[in-house]
Amino acid sequence: MRTKLNGLLTLLLAFVVHISYAQDKTITGTVTDADGLPLPGVNIVVEGTTTGTQTDFDGNYAISASEGQTLLFTYIGQRPSTKVVGAGSVVNVQMVEDTQALEEVVVTAQGIKREKKALGYAVSSVGEEDLEQRADGDVARVLSGKASGVNITAAGGMAGSGTNVVIRGLSSFSGSNQALFVVDGVPFSSDTNAESTNGDSSSFLDGNTGSSRFLDLDPNNIASVEVLKGLAAATLYGTQGKNGVILITTKAGSGAGSTKKTEITVNQSYFVNAMASLPDYQNEYGGGFDQAFGWFFSNWGPRFDRDGISGWGNQAAIDDNGTVEHPYSTTSVAATRNAFPELQGARYDWKAYKSVENFFRPGGVSNTSININGGSEDGTSSFNVNLGYLDDESFVPGNDLQRFNISVGGRAQLSNKFTVSATMN
Repeated sequence: MRTKLNGLLTLLLAFVVHISYAQDKTITGTVTDADGLPLPGVNIVVEGTTTGTQTDFDGNYAISASEGQTLLFTYIGQRPSTKVVGAGSVVNVQMVEDTQALEEVVVTAQGIKREKKALGYAVSSVGEEDLEQRADGDVARVLSGKASGVNITAAGGMAGSGTNVVIRGLSSFSGSNQALFVVDGVPFSSDTNAESTNGDSSSFLDGNTGSSRFLDLDPNNIASVEVLKGLAAATLYGTQGKNGVILITTKAGSGAGSTKKTEITVNQSYFVNAMASLPDYQNEYGGGFDQAFGWFFSNWGPRFDRDGISGWGNQAAIDDNGTVEHPYSTTSVAATRNAFPELQGARYDWKAYKSVENFFRPGGVSNTSININGGSEDGTSSFNVNLGYLDDESFVPGNDLQRFNISVGGRAQLSNKFTVSATMN
């Protein structure tokens, strides 16, 4: 009897094991993004177990599971997706982008995308919404106040003047402290364009100390900016990145697929430039020194009143009508007198003039940007064209800036293993 019972239990155990093995099966499938492109490296686990796998380069996977169990699909920048195993053996999944999660994904050195919380160094990110429709056409100045640890200094208030960008303080006494700029994966020169009237040297007469190469970029055409701080962040760029790296990805070089029809976006903005404040000037004494008239830079000459010890009535250069001869008429330089014959013998009133207030003028900045983008219905190809025009009229007469930008980019997936992309700025 005992032998029969043992045999019955053995048969029952074998039957249960046979049923358990019969329930497990291999589930296969493909994981794609919202555009239908395969996603490599998607994590797939059977909920409640330690069984898991990842998709290959083509987005394919295979995992062992039984009917009724749930498969969990997770990927950076995508919403988690769950699928219940049914009677079939093929489970295909199309994941949906998670906007909130995408904000935590940053571009690091050499265009590698990493999750922000997984990085071992500080990275500051600036999105396109913080860069578009700004009064300044210099992309470096647009970053001012938007990236921590970045010191941005303008060479002057003139339109188109140069800009210096330093990350986390100075690192060299004699060398350059300028950060390395990389635009769409290509190192970008941040040198200053020297202005010249003769083509051989910088000239003060041009009214500008020189513009930065940052003016070559249109802030309206930038998709994102990542500021890599410290040596650990810029290791792949060698000594060029010792002062930090600023990665700029343009809309043409972002490589974002598109399943929508061709879309045209037009941005137009206009800003007014004006002097914020002027110093207070004294209006009692004219040019000269010790209450004596003279053609030199000093404001302690005769008073603008005629009477008194310091009044202009005691000055030989000022006639009884209270007028003084124009300096270009009394100069000893013959070339200057010959250059201004209309001023010879001319006189003007000895009084306080609002020269500084009348010199400056209201300025304006007009910025126009046209963006055209689109792609195929299956998302295998996309294109982006951006046209930009900047007209910056400074509050200083004679100081104007006009810039025309064009950016063209495209991307095409030839197969599951080959993708071609190109960008021109």
